[in-house]
Amino acid sequence: MNSSIKRSLVEIPFYDENEVITTTLDGRPLSCIFGMKWDFSGIEKRAVGKSQFVSFKAIDKLYCKGIQSTLAFLFKEFKLKHQIAPSKSQVEDWKKGLVHIAQVQNGCTWGALSDDMQYRIFKASFTRHCQRKNLSKSSLSNIIKALNKLNEFNLCSRLFSLKELTSSINIKERQQHIAIPIGMYKPLISEAISVVEAYHPFRSEIPQVMLQAEEIRNSEIIRAANTIGNSAITQRVQSKCKSIQHNIPNFKIRFDGFEISRILNNCALVILAFSGARVSEVISFSKDSYKEKLDGSDKRIPILEGETSKGSDGLPVTESWQTHPIAKDALELAYDMTEHLRDISKNKVEKQFENKEISKENYEHALREIRGAFISVDPTKVISIYSLSGLDEKLNLLMTKSGIIATQSDVEEFDRLNPSRIGQLKIGGTLPKLSPHDFRRTFAVFFRRYGFGTASSIKFQYKHQNINMSDYYANNARLQAMEDILMDNELLALMNEEGIRMGVDIFDEIFNESEKLSGAGGDRIAQNRFQKLNSGHQVYMSRVEIESLVRNGTLSVVKLPTGGYCLNATCSRVCGIGQFSGEIKPCDHQVITDKEAKIILRQNKRLIKSFREMNVGDPMEQSILVGMKQKIKRNEVTIKKHTLKYEEFNDAVKVIIAIQEA
Repeated sequence: MNSSIKRSLVEIPFYDENEVITTTLDGRPLSCIFGMKWDFSGIEKRAVGKSQFVSFKAIDKLYCKGIQSTLAFLFKEFKLKHQIAPSKSQVEDWKKGLVHIAQVQNGCTWGALSDDMQYRIFKASFTRHCQRKNLSKSSLSNIIKALNKLNEFNLCSRLFSLKELTSSINIKERQQHIAIPIGMYKPLISEAISVVEAYHPFRSEIPQVMLQAEEIRNSEIIRAANTIGNSAITQRVQSKCKSIQHNIPNFKIRFDGFEISRILNNCALVILAFSGARVSEVISFSKDSYKEKLDGSDKRIPILEGETSKGSDGLPVTESWQTHPIAKDALELAYDMTEHLRDISKNKVEKQFENKEISKENYEHALREIRGAFISVDPTKVISIYSLSGLDEKLNLLMTKSGIIATQSDVEEFDRLNPSRIGQLKIGGTLPKLSPHDFRRTFAVFFRRYGFGTASSIKFQYKHQNINMSDYYANNARLQAMEDILMDNELLALMNEEGIRMGVDIFDEIFNESEKLSGAGGDRIAQNRFQKLNSGHQVYMSRVEIESLVRNGTLSVVKLPTGGYCLNATCSRVCGIGQFSGEIKPCDHQVITDKEAKIILRQNKRLIKSFREMNVGDPMEQSILVGMKQKIKRNEVTIKKHTLKYEEFNDAVKVIIAIQEA
């Protein structure tokens, strides 16, 4: 027996085969202990798209009943102790942990783990099991939860720690979610936007066309009355459906849900890209989820309201996400085009409820899912979840079918944004994977790195206008000030982390990557760097050192919209903004790297073009032209310092002299 803890252990009770474990709210049985699934719909309200079942179908029969008995005991003891039943999510985690423990033990003798010798045998087997299964941190966390739950309720007298149990195990590190390079992201989102734009005007016509097609199919099935085969019926239906008149562009009438699913996937992609919400949250959105909040100054800020179950044991709570008005069109299209499917689904669950095939709780939950914008495209195959499923695979398919392949610059950006995945994207290849959460991280990356409104912001064309997210920063601050708006705090933390990564990248570029530096701040750093590298250092400052200083606020940086950086984060000047310099003396904190000098070179070419178009001798333009020329010449000094090729600008400002008649 474990010498550090001595106490008597309890035995798991023997449960009757028909003993009930979960009930409806009014006490009617929902599931028995030894059933193949436990239904938690009577215990808790679940999030849209989430299952109400804990399933035991995949567990080896050798220890399935042992695990069910253990979970029943833990369930009852937990409820007795806390005056509330454990959540479905908690029981699911315990189950997953117990399965691994039983596989290691080859049984359910939990009390044996209290014995020191038996524990040493278990630990050795556990190490081999983890290596063979290549378990993730989350799986190991579930095992520790289950082991300590056994200890808490006296089924085992040993306390367990993840560190001790996994001391000799190489834990599989979870790689960071992908931030998609802008060169691959922009055409993908542009295509999704074009789909929303193309079908939004026909959102009410689509279900009407599909209902006509469904009537034709049902009529042909009845007419055939088992006299001909399915393939012959299909041919007849396809032929007759060609007579249906409609104006929907590039829309094929199909009964497998493919065409509807294609449009829905693009709607979901637009919402993911312009909100940063998770897929589980997107499928909770209804047609009414898009709202505009007044911030007190008559400014309308577009938001999406939905449900999230993240961090709440799988229980739904209301949350808000800042968005763009395009999300409204995407939601309207997704909802209206599936109206015929919504009617079919609603009729199905109402019949099930009338026939007492489903409980009141499951009936009400099904109606909640059916009211969503993203519902199953094939209601006849739905067992319990009416929300759209499998979006992970569908988004991967969208990327594959897009034909978007990586260029050299895409690969470089991918490696910079995804340091844990360096080398996974090849020139001419596609992304190693694409999950909905990758859009969440990409949203955070673009929010911080591209500024959504600066000169380098991403713009997408929609309805003859550029989608420019220039209000995002201001809107975000306004929303945070509203007491009744709960923002996605994890997404805000993700953005903050991306801001730190961006700062580290910028300072690494300044300190280590750029061969030449200019600007007053750049000249000082270049001098210090020369002295440090001359004394034998390989880099001015390592990325680890940089990150530490960025995180504690010692190093801070602001990216200037027209090229270069300012190392004074509290500076109120507007260096370089506009067509001519607004400052007499250059800023002491400005730093220009080789990469930023190339941006200034491109800016100078645009300024020269504008200058020559305006330089027609108009007296009203003379002062502006003088300012522009001053800016061009100042930029040339920087460009020359970075040894970039340029054509020297010497144009004179044209002046038309008026000759006064005598």
